[in-house]
Amino acid sequence: MNQPASKWHHVILIAGILLIGMNLRPSITAVSALAERMYQDGLSRETIGSLTAIPLVLFGVVGLWAGWMGKLMGFARALGLGLLLIALGCWLRSAPGPMELVWRMAGTILLGGGIALGNVLLPGLVKSRYPKHVGVLTSLYATAMNLGAASGIAFSVPLANVLPGDWRAAMAAWGVFAAMVLLLWSPQMLAPPAARKREHPLAGVYRLARQKRAWQVAIYMGLQSWVFFSAVAWLPTLLQSRGMEEITAANWVVTMQLLGCAASLVVPTLAGRSASQTVWTSVCAITAILGLIGVVFLPGIGQILSLLLLGLGLNAGFGMVLLVIALRSESPEVAASLSSMAQATGYLLSSPGPWLVGLLSTTSGGWTLAFGVVILMACIGGVAGYLSGRPGELSFNE
Repeated sequence: MNQPASKWHHVILIAGILLIGMNLRPSITAVSALAERMYQDGLSRETIGSLTAIPLVLFGVVGLWAGWMGKLMGFARALGLGLLLIALGCWLRSAPGPMELVWRMAGTILLGGGIALGNVLLPGLVKSRYPKHVGVLTSLYATAMNLGAASGIAFSVPLANVLPGDWRAAMAAWGVFAAMVLLLWSPQMLAPPAARKREHPLAGVYRLARQKRAWQVAIYMGLQSWVFFSAVAWLPTLLQSRGMEEITAANWVVTMQLLGCAASLVVPTLAGRSASQTVWTSVCAITAILGLIGVVFLPGIGQILSLLLLGLGLNAGFGMVLLVIALRSESPEVAASLSSMAQATGYLLSSPGPWLVGLLSTTSGGWTLAFGVVILMACIGGVAGYLSGRPGELSFNE
């Protein structure tokens, strides 16, 4: 009788991990789908870009401490706290009225902090609970995150069309999704955290910061995120500037994300079987770079095909970042600390991206210069990915 219960426990836990993964992107990508409506409502492109950039800063600041919070509270409870912050942040960010600027800032900070907890702790949780299936589960929750990103783009405009409150209501709806997943996750939060030895909250990060490989992983994480968030934030607007309707542009970006989900499911699973991931990280980077070049410079069907190619490279590359963090770690504790370091450094590095792309598009009067910078960052990120993919494990003893 215990074996079926054990199987159900694993099914529920893995489902919870995937649902948490789905919550870590839609509140960010919804901004890109609704950007033109927000612009027409009086928000500047720089302000709209900041709604994506500020959470990236929080990903870095909170991410630095997230590994310690996972050890202090237990991974399950810390992830539950993250879901709560995402829900509250989505609702506050959408509040209208004379205090809307304050609510928007407070909500953006809260949801950024909540997403940071999930970003950092999911790799450690997978490494801890399923050490023999890291590649497969990393592929699954990376795919779930990409599906969440696609959902934020796909459903935000239809929600804005049917809900009272236009874009504000659509953005608040993602808080309802986070709250529902929190209810489903709550049984996992009942177990007490494991006993831990007393040490400085960032002791593990300090140990890893002395190792060159850890910095290579951090830079890989940062530039991959820079390219992903900067591109996804403005792709619908770029396509609209080339003559597409709002819903058509959003649908093509969703198609890009959904096609990329297949890549994020397959590529890390295959790469996890190899001692070295250098070929996989390089192929992902080259695919994304070619896609970016085509989106900016090719017309018509060439642009659409390039968009799909970009989706393959970006989403598979994101899965490879998560896989590299897990595979380069000797233990779950190292994975949590490396995840904290990589995501803190990486997201702080990437946070100006969406804002800078919006600013460059405004000052230059087009998208060529803005996306030229994105292409440059993708090239540098490809080098960091190659270095991160080499065999070997990080430990606290080096």
